[in-house]
Amino acid sequence: MWRALVTTGPGQVVDEIAFAGSARGRDLLDAQATTVLSVVSEGTLALGVVLLVVLAAVRRRLALAVAAVVLVAGANVTTQLLKKVVLDRPALGLGDVNSLPSGHTTVAATLAVALVLVLPPAARSTAAVLGAAYTAATGVSTLVAGWHRPSDVAAALLVVAVWTGVVVAGLRLREPRPGRGSTAGGGRSGRALLAAGALVVLLGLAATALAALLLDAAGTVVVWRAAQDAGRAVQLLAYGGGVLVATGGSAALLGTALALLRRTPV
Repeated sequence: MWRALVTTGPGQVVDEIAFAGSARGRDLLDAQATTVLSVVSEGTLALGVVLLVVLAAVRRRLALAVAAVVLVAGANVTTQLLKKVVLDRPALGLGDVNSLPSGHTTVAATLAVALVLVLPPAARSTAAVLGAAYTAATGVSTLVAGWHRPSDVAAALLVVAVWTGVVVAGLRLREPRPGRGSTAGGGRSGRALLAAGALVVLLGLAATALAALLLDAAGTVVVWRAAQDAGRAVQLLAYGGGVLVATGGSAALLGTALALLRRTPV
C-alpha cells in the first residue's frame, strides 16, 4: 500500500484526488465526523483495554485477555512506528509528511476486533456487525475531516488484520479444551440456530466487503485515467472510493476475525 500509493507519483496523485474530493461538502459533515473522531483518544483506548480484560476475566478466559491486550498494543504501536519512524513520504509536490497508516482507524479497528474476541460466541456476530460499522465510521470520518487519505485508512486495517492473525494463531497453539464456547444456545438446536445466524452475518459481511472493494477498484481505474483532468466529478468519485475502502475494508476485517474465531476453541 505504501509502495504503490505513497512512494510513486501516480499513486500520490490518485490518493490526493480523493483527498481533494473530501473537501466537497465538508461543511455539512464536519460536525458529525468530529463527534466520531472525538471518541478516539488515549483515554478511550486505555478504558477500552480495561473493559476488554474485565469481560475476558468474567468468562474466566485469561488467554483471551492476554490476546486482546497483545492485539490492541501490538497493532497501535506498529501503526505509530510505521507512520513516524519506518515509512516516509517522498516530496513529489503533494506533501512530504507521511500519514500512513491512520492512527484513529487503528484504534477503532483494534477495539472492535478485540471485543469480538473476548465476547462469548453467541454475541460475536452482533459485535462484528457493530464493530465493522464503528470502524468504517471512524475511517470515513478521518477522510471527511481531511486528516487522512484513503490509503492511510486501508493500511491501518491491514495492520490490524496482521495482528488479528497473530493472536488467533497464538490461541490455536494452545491445547484445545473440548466444550469451550459450545454451550451457548441451550442444546443442539440452539447451537445449530446460533451457527446459522453467525453464518448469515459472516456472508453479509463478506458480500459487503466484496461489493465495496470491487466498486472501489473500478472507480480507481476511472480516476487514474482521468487524473490529468480531475474536476469535481472525478474528485467526488475518488472520495467515494475512499468511503468504499473504509466500509469494505472494515467489513472484511471483522468478517475475517469472526470466521477465524468460529474455528478456534475459545
